[in-house]
Amino acid sequence: MWAFPRWVFSMFRLRRNPPPLRELLVLLLKCTVWGLLSGPVMAMFFSLLSSTDAFLGLVRSPVNLLWSAVAGVVWAQSFYILCGLGNVYLRVWIRDYPPSILRPVVVIFNMVACSLAFVIAAATNYRLAGVRVEISMPTFWRIVFIDALIGGVLALVIGAFVKLREEVERSHAELVLKQVETARAQARALQSQINPHFFFNTLNTISALVDDAPGDAKRMIGRLADMFRYTLGCTHTESVSLEQELQFVRDYLAIEQSRFRQRLHVELPEGPVPDIRVPGLVLQPLVENAVKHGIARRIEGGTVSIIITGHAATTRVCVRNTADEHGLVEPASLYRAGHALENVRARLRLFTGRAEPLRMRQNTEWTEFSFEL
Repeated sequence: MWAFPRWVFSMFRLRRNPPPLRELLVLLLKCTVWGLLSGPVMAMFFSLLSSTDAFLGLVRSPVNLLWSAVAGVVWAQSFYILCGLGNVYLRVWIRDYPPSILRPVVVIFNMVACSLAFVIAAATNYRLAGVRVEISMPTFWRIVFIDALIGGVLALVIGAFVKLREEVERSHAELVLKQVETARAQARALQSQINPHFFFNTLNTISALVDDAPGDAKRMIGRLADMFRYTLGCTHTESVSLEQELQFVRDYLAIEQSRFRQRLHVELPEGPVPDIRVPGLVLQPLVENAVKHGIARRIEGGTVSIIITGHAATTRVCVRNTADEHGLVEPASLYRAGHALENVRARLRLFTGRAEPLRMRQNTEWTEFSFEL
C-alpha cells in the first residue's frame, strides 16, 4: 500500500549528480502526479481559511477541482524545475569551489529561484484561468521578497543537512574500514598460532615412525614439506578454496594413518566439492581434534568422517568422529583460550560474522563439529 507514496516522494530525495534524460522524464512525471494530488488539497485548505462558502463552492464544483489540480501541476513543476533540479545542476558547476563561496551562491540562487518560480506559476495560472488580477507593485515585491527569504532559509537548512549526511557517511566508511583492517589483523594473528601447534604435533607423529617404519617416515617428511608450503601460502591470504583445504587434510590424515595403521578409518567426500572460500587451516584442527579425542583414546580405533553438504550458496562442512568410551565431553572444556578449537571458532567468527559459527553435537556413538559458509 506504500508503493505509490514512495514512488511519488522519491523525487524529493537529495541527489549528488544530475539524472540521465530517461530518469529526468520520470521525475517530471512524478512531479506532475504530485501536483495533481496536492493541488486540490491545497485549494481546499486555503478556501477553508477564507470562508466556508468558498470551501463548499470548491468541493461541489468538479470544474473548480479540475482547475485546482491543473494549478497544482503548474506550481509543482515551476518550483521543482527551478529549485529542485536547479540545485542539482548548480552543485555540479560549483562543487570545486570553497565553502566560503559555495554557501552564498547556493543561498542567492535559491532566493532568486523561489521568487522566479512564484512569479511564473502565478502568472501561468492566472493566464490559464483567464483571470486578470491587479496587484500593486509594493505588494508584488513584498510577496517576492518573502518567497525569496523562505527559499534562502530552506537552502541553508538543506545544505546543513547534506553536509551532516556526508560527514556521517564518511565516518561510517572510515569505521567500516578500520573494522575490516582489525578483523584481518586478528585473523592473521589467530592463523599464525595454528602453524607451530600443527607442526609440533606432526613432527611428533613422524618421529614415532622413524624406528618402526623409516620408509614411511621419509615419505611423510616429503608430504610435510608440501604441507609447509601450503601453510606459508595461507599466511599471506585471507581465504583458500574448500578443495585446497580438503587436500591439505588428506595429506594430514595420510600422516596420521601411518601412525595409527588399522585403528584409523577415514571417510572423505568423493567427487567435486562446492566452489567456496574458507579460512586457511580451519579444517585441519577439527580433524586433529577428532583423531586425538575420538581415535587415540580407543583401543579399537574408530572413524573420522568429513561430510560436505549443500551448494555454493550455503555449504555445511562437518567433521565427525567415533565417540570414545569415556562418555560425553563438555563443550566448555574444549573452547579454552589458546587451544585449537577456540582458535578455529574465533577465526570463523571473523570470517562469517556469526556469533557462534562452530557447532558441536554429540551422542554415545559419535561427536561432530560443523560450520556453514
